Amino acid sequence: MKKFDYQTLNKLVITPMMTKKISQISEYRGQISAAQLQANTAALTRLVAVAKIQSTDASNRIEGIYTSSTRLRLIMAKKTMPHDRSEAEISGYRDVLSLIHEQYAYIPMTASTILTLHKHLFSFTASSWGGKFKDIDNQIMARHTDGTEVVRFTPPAAYLTPALVESLCDNFRQALQADTLPTLLLCGAFVFDFVSIHPFRDGNGRLSRLLMLLVLYQADYGVGRYISLEALIEKTKSQYYQALEVSSEGWLQDTNDYQAFLDYFLSVVLQAYRDLAERLAPSVEPEKVTAPVLILQGLQNELRPLTKRELIALIPKYSQVSIERGLHQLVVAGKIRKVGAGRATSYVLVI
Repeated sequence: MKKFDYQTLNKLVITPMMTKKISQISEYRGQISAAQLQANTAALTRLVAVAKIQSTDASNRIEGIYTSSTRLRLIMAKKTMPHDRSEAEISGYRDVLSLIHEQYAYIPMTASTILTLHKHLFSFTASSWGGKFKDIDNQIMARHTDGTEVVRFTPPAAYLTPALVESLCDNFRQALQADTLPTLLLCGAFVFDFVSIHPFRDGNGRLSRLLMLLVLYQADYGVGRYISLEALIEKTKSQYYQALEVSSEGWLQDTNDYQAFLDYFLSVVLQAYRDLAERLAPSVEPEKVTAPVLILQGLQNELRPLTKRELIALIPKYSQVSIERGLHQLVVAGKIRKVGAGRATSYVLVI
């Protein structure tokens, strides 16, 4: 049966670039001190709220699950019940995400925990497999741009799943205690191996991203509270799937190389810390920097159209109402213009 070598990760070669990323992540984590976080309470509160919405939206969109922006906000605020299957799955993700944010320190990494989280993930649906390991064999598919699908990876047979998940959790916990490899690499490897087992009939990708948040929280890398890791993965979805594919080769034979996926994983975590540091950076005379000015700065820095939601995330200093008022003022003044309509509405600088 498949083994999990969490003492060496199949004799993983840690590249200089991976070492550099780990070092930079540690530096950012140290710079974002408790004193700095305390000084930005209002901004952090808005970042948390935005990150929860972005995480729920992005992780479900990766799997082709959508709803409107209006409905999403109502669901996140628990002001409505789901109207269809997609909204039911979004509601389940919302609740598991909140549970991890609030109770991560008390959630043991065991097979029973994984089953419980999966059950909650599907608690609003009529599915009978929520909280149950798969009872049929499955495959991980890759979709080409022309819409065709091919088998990317064939996970272990269903009957092996319970023992594999138990073994994965046991080896992960033991490796954390042994402290022979950097904790970040162990966290990334755990997420990768979970996806490779593909233990459920549905929800494997979404639960893997929730588990990623959980293991990072428990390893004291809590950036996912303020910056959506799922949104960063959605932005780099092609690299995400490519890294999975490369590191999957030889997985069943215990000869796979974790390097490609772990390098990608470190990039996501590093970008999250960079984003958080930038959004918490003190401005010169911050009381004089208005929402319209920050909106213009955000558009100039990104050099691409930005949605209202993206601007709210970029500018935690101001509330949603202030951002909306600033956008209106800038459109009227002819300094920015709208692109698209409805959910796809974004804003660009007027040259």
